Amino acid sequence: MTKRAAVTGHTTGIGNSFFRLLREQGYQVYGFSRTNGYDLRDYSCVTDMLQQIKGFDLFINNAKPDYVQSQIVYRLSRDWVSGTIVSIGSQAAIQDPGWTDTFLMEYLTQKIALCHAHKLLQPVVSCSLKIVHPAHLENNTDLYVKQLLNELKL
Repeated sequence: MTKRAAVTGHTTGIGNSFFRLLREQGYQVYGFSRTNGYDLRDYSCVTDMLQQIKGFDLFINNAKPDYVQSQIVYRLSRDWVSGTIVSIGSQAAIQDPGWTDTFLMEYLTQKIALCHAHKLLQPVVSCSLKIVHPAHLENNTDLYVKQLLNELKL
């Protein structure tokens, strides 16, 4: 049976690397981003996406508008009794970068909220929750994702 995966923010960056590399590994991969009509800041788009991916094996929680990553983890982990949710965090959330720019501080707060969601949910949900914290990736995104997939045994 073919494994099914979903990736948010699948058209660029690390999301695109996950999308392509999972496909190469034989997954049936679905992408959700603004480019195909899924603006995840819109609650109805999130709801529609979550309906479509019921019973999937893997969800890559990558797109980061507002606090949507945290909301998705909470909503999806309620419904999934199996499968794996991998959230893309940030090194900044685990190592204080000392930022003073309010835009960057907002980003940091959102990523800390995502870490907190994982910490709270881990002991009470039946699906597998993983969070990774990449540093800023200019190049070699595919190499990083290949290593992650290997480490996560996906």
